[in-house]
Amino acid sequence: MTTARRRLAVPFLLAAASAPFTLAQAAAPAACAGTDAGAVVLGTASRVDPGAARSYSVMLAAGQGVIVDLSSLVPAAEAGSQGEKDDEHEHDHGGGNDAKAPLRDIALCDGRGAKLVPLAGEVFAKGGSVSAIPDGQRLRFVAPSAGRYKIGVTPSAEAREILVRERVLGHTSGGVAPTGIGKAEAGKVSAAAPQVFSFPGTAGQWVELKSVSENDTVLHLAGPDPKGEYSEIATNDDSDGLNPVIRRKLPVTGTYYLQVDSLGDETKDFTLTLKATKAPPPPAPPTPLRAGATMRDKLAGEDDAKIYAMPVVAGHSYRLELTAPYDGVVAIGLPNPVEADDGDSGPGAGFSEVKSQDTGTTGTERLNFTARSTGQLLIRIKSFGIGETDGAYTLVATDLGG
Repeated sequence: MTTARRRLAVPFLLAAASAPFTLAQAAAPAACAGTDAGAVVLGTASRVDPGAARSYSVMLAAGQGVIVDLSSLVPAAEAGSQGEKDDEHEHDHGGGNDAKAPLRDIALCDGRGAKLVPLAGEVFAKGGSVSAIPDGQRLRFVAPSAGRYKIGVTPSAEAREILVRERVLGHTSGGVAPTGIGKAEAGKVSAAAPQVFSFPGTAGQWVELKSVSENDTVLHLAGPDPKGEYSEIATNDDSDGLNPVIRRKLPVTGTYYLQVDSLGDETKDFTLTLKATKAPPPPAPPTPLRAGATMRDKLAGEDDAKIYAMPVVAGHSYRLELTAPYDGVVAIGLPNPVEADDGDSGPGAGFSEVKSQDTGTTGTERLNFTARSTGQLLIRIKSFGIGETDGAYTLVATDLGG
């Protein structure tokens, strides 16, 4: 077992040069390849007119830190005062970034145009070197060596402002810790300080990723697409009590990033395990059901579901009546031919809903439909909780004729 330790920004950036970021770096030069807009002066704001992408330059000393704000000049209807919240204790944790999409309006590159931040491992909504501010985005950076750096901004139809300031270095968030399938990692996590790990994966490989902690942790998995772009592809909060588990098939070969986040403010230990697993078995076949029959069965709980297969004739109308002393739901659908990426093999797996009925919280639900073609239709029974009942229900299928 290894220990995930916090890395200061300078060591992280130095290590990033040799880390396996091949897929992300393939398109990296474009991040700062906009029209040259000249040099920026520390502490002075510059207007960014609407239009194409731009690139600004800044000279930095080794170990010098900067904060770069890219802000809209269009007044927001309900924009509050940002105040003096520029201290590193808040923003280096990424705690103010609640965006669900990756923040890509601003980037920082070396003098040759190779992107340094944000890296692929910072695709998650929280944490990383780029965060959301009320009227734009904020980038934080520590220069690994003295020289000229580029700041790239994306095209926009609105006027913006760019401000580069000296950064007073304080507590910094951890970088990306390399790991691999078959390994276990240990570290500390809180809502203000998520931890990120990278591991190599192979297309078609099934993996199980699990975090165990006294904190209520959350796992986020980001992966590449065939073009090398990164996005979050899976998240889990509480598959095993408060412990999150992600089981899925990796879509492509490349480097994957796994963030251990927390819903708790207190910093606590966590253990992360990454292991290969087998593909889940296919779901159980549906139970045969014919029109005119009455089916009596039980649901084991809110997560349970029962699937039936009923032959139908084109042009015939049918009625399904579900009677239960709890909030039951009856639905019709078809087999889903697409294997779920998370390998769902639980009750109801493989069912693609077409129409459902749920008007009351108890009693009888009636679903009427007319078959468009002759064949087999699937029927799913589930609930929003069986309460103190034993989960028993009655399903009646009636052929109303053509």
